[in-house]
Amino acid sequence: MDKTQGLLENVSFPYFFIDHNLRILTSSLISAEGVFTEFLATEDISRFNNLLKKNESGIFKLKIGNSILPYRIHLEKSDAAHYHLFCFPLSSEDEELRKMAEHMQKRLHRVNYQLREKKKHLNKAVKENKETVLISDYSADAGQLAGIAHEIRNPLTTVKGFLQLLKPYLLEIGKEQYAEIAIEEINRANDIIYEFLNASKPPQNKRTEIEVNRLVKEMKIFFESEAHIRNINLSVCLCPNNPIFYGDVKQIKQVLINIIRNAMEACESIPAPEGKIDLKAKALNQKVSITIQDNGLGMSEKTISKLFVPFYTTKEKGTGIGLSICQKIIEEHDGKINVHSKMSQGTVFEIEFPMIIN
Repeated sequence: MDKTQGLLENVSFPYFFIDHNLRILTSSLISAEGVFTEFLATEDISRFNNLLKKNESGIFKLKIGNSILPYRIHLEKSDAAHYHLFCFPLSSEDEELRKMAEHMQKRLHRVNYQLREKKKHLNKAVKENKETVLISDYSADAGQLAGIAHEIRNPLTTVKGFLQLLKPYLLEIGKEQYAEIAIEEINRANDIIYEFLNASKPPQNKRTEIEVNRLVKEMKIFFESEAHIRNINLSVCLCPNNPIFYGDVKQIKQVLINIIRNAMEACESIPAPEGKIDLKAKALNQKVSITIQDNGLGMSEKTISKLFVPFYTTKEKGTGIGLSICQKIIEEHDGKINVHSKMSQGTVFEIEFPMIIN
């Protein structure tokens, strides 16, 4: 018996290591051989195949020994062809609680999708408003603005309530950071609504110390679901000494979200089997830099030269205002933005800010 098998035998719950054909390679059960579906109740086999596709957890009945009992199976993907399955037994009371939590999660996903769609309309309205500000004094229909605020704030309140209910469960499975980031984004959306409704007033920037590593990790968590849907590999590289710069975190997030979303759209159209976006944080010469690099379609020199010109766009439905606003925000933070791109090879955006020296 090797050391690995000896350790597995002391595990208090069933554990399986399987390949993409569901063959059992390693298990905490001595007699576990063949394919994993032989341990599943017949009615749960098709649901388990869906679990692999979605890379989620779920409750299934397992045939172990002479018993068929419910287990919560947590799935962790080892690589493209291998999976870890952690199977935790449930009592009948626990099963009901888990089912309720799963139901709440599904409702949260639905409401979150609706929220994103409404936020798209809000962001479009914000962009159109800022375009108007560039060429004329601010004016808007107060009734329309109130309607937008009402439409957005209702799902925001619902999602926030679900998150508060799910937070203890997420804490239990080690995913509490998802709830924290989601709540921060809801608060940021509320701030956008407030700023939109008060666009005629001078903006009041609230600048604080920003940890570049935390900012980059939050961007990864924020975009990882969308990246998965678009078949894009989103990776991060953090700076060892975690440098700090001074700025308005909401505005900086607005810049990064705009650039990363553009990168995703560029990657989605490439003929390669998978898009790739790398987020990198580093510090050099008393500067903090964040790099967003993609392997998308790339841009011509002509496009790059006009990239930050208001109203210039190569998109069919674009407004051409997003990157000009990003540049303005960066310059107001005493920063700098550089762009390098080659057709069919991808694009690199590098943003620099003055580093706080302790």
